[in-house]
Amino acid sequence: MIRVSERTLKHILSKHRDFTVLLGVSSIGELKRLIMDTVANPSEAYADRHGVKYFLKKIDERWINVVVAKDAVKTAHVLRTYRKLRGRRWLQRLY
Repeated sequence: MIRVSERTLKHILSKHRDFTVLLGVSSIGELKRLIMDTVANPSEAYADRHGVKYFLKKIDERWINVVVAKDAVKTAHVLRTYRKLRGRRWLQRLY
């Protein structure tokens, strides 16, 4: 089961302002729901050779990228532009 800590959520909300500005996320609870939905229902998912997983979900014209290592969310980003990651040799598409 993938988990996300309160500390990570606070970091994302304060340092990755795109969640507030572009997606209108204004609370820790909203952010957690969005992140957990992205992990549970991604549009695409990849893993690198170190076992780090990248869950991507398209919302309108934006992509959310949630980075997970050792079953814990490490960070999340809103991507303004998205080039398909599957072409990168260090990533394996999971689904």
